[in-house]
Amino acid sequence: MIDVSDLALWLKVSTSSVKKWAQAGPASGRLPRFYRVNGQIRFRPMDVRAWLEGKAVE
Repeated sequence: MIDVSDLALWLKVSTSSVKKWAQAGPASGRLPRFYRVNGQIRFRPMDVRAWLEGKAVE
């Protein structure tokens, strides 16, 4: 599982942006599905890849 700072690096955005988007929830489409582990937001790499593939423009 990757954390907010790792996802921010992948997306080339700030960690505060990722945290703000997480407040809107994954249903907003701004972030892939995430989990809370001990109160911390975590993402599965396979969910991130699938989400990014769904954002591709052809």
